[in-house]
Amino acid sequence: MTTASLPFNSTNVRNYIALNSLRAGLATTARLSPELALAWTEKLFFTPPRHDWPQAEREWLARAEQGTLHTAGMPVPEWDGKPMRSYRWGEARRGKIVVQHGWGGRATQFQAFLPGLLDAGYQVIAIDAPGHGASAGKRASLIHFAQALTRLMRNEGAIDGLIAHSLGGAASIYALASEGLPVGRVALIAPSADVAVWARQVSGMLGLSSELQVRLRTRMETRFGLQWDELNAIRRAAELQQPALIVHDRGDKEVAAQAGIGIASAWVGAQLQLTEGLGHRRILKDAAVVDSVLRFMRG
Repeated sequence: MTTASLPFNSTNVRNYIALNSLRAGLATTARLSPELALAWTEKLFFTPPRHDWPQAEREWLARAEQGTLHTAGMPVPEWDGKPMRSYRWGEARRGKIVVQHGWGGRATQFQAFLPGLLDAGYQVIAIDAPGHGASAGKRASLIHFAQALTRLMRNEGAIDGLIAHSLGGAASIYALASEGLPVGRVALIAPSADVAVWARQVSGMLGLSSELQVRLRTRMETRFGLQWDELNAIRRAAELQQPALIVHDRGDKEVAAQAGIGIASAWVGAQLQLTEGLGHRRILKDAAVVDSVLRFMRG
């Protein structure tokens, strides 16, 4: 987890100063009003960064059949009823593939995969998760991701394949395990695994006290009615039977490779592919990774 995971999404000097100022502000607020500090911290945890689309991704936006996925009845109250942007490329001559981006991402980050999937006869379907891309909302979480993905896939029926990145991978595992979604094959790229690990990383970056971390966890678990252990992707992966491919870079500084290794070990029959020098995001553009995933999807 880096500063790129928070709203001030850069590691330059200006944002380094902003991070230190935020740490100082949180420390002062915690002394004066622990409840206010708790609410402020929770907001930081649930606020994803938004990025503009690079030109190459804009070209795929223009080629997509765009739609709105209505979210009435969604269990997360602040998300209920807010529109979510959906995308569709190609015709389902061979089947349907869903792609799911990660925290701070957007559907078109899978642009490197689209030509091969379309040429192979797949229709590619995607969403911008709540609070991401062109979808409404300002807050998101693993639960938001999982519920949005579940809504999309329930609308589509049987899906031949699912490709997910980062938090989208953990959310996909949770959705598959808890909802029993009908998916043929699953490829996860740099998947995160443990909410507790992520929370400790961000808490350390923000300089949160141990007491505030415990209270934050309790507050989050109460909000969603779930224990963090129930969201652990390694634990939930053991419940899955679909053919799976897990790809992770050994040098990933945002989500340690041990997360992908753990998921692959727990998931019966899963294949593990470890890469070098691709990090957490370049891995989505690497030709060898794209080729491996495409070959896996074709079976």
